[in-house]
Amino acid sequence: MAAITFNAAHRKEQARKQLDAALAAYREMLDRFVSNQMRQAAAEAELARPRKAADATSPSKAPS
Repeated sequence: MAAITFNAAHRKEQARKQLDAALAAYREMLDRFVSNQMRQAAAEAELARPRKAADATSPSKAPS
């Protein structure tokens, strides 16, 4: 009877370790996906941002 209990406890611990490993892999994949999405959104926002002409903002180029 003790062997059955030990075996069940061992299997339960093994299943827990496998689940923890799978969850860690899933979290890493999700983190990479979100990070990539954020980088893409930031790049698109940078491209969509209106630019000012360099001479329009320079005080030395202002008409006197």
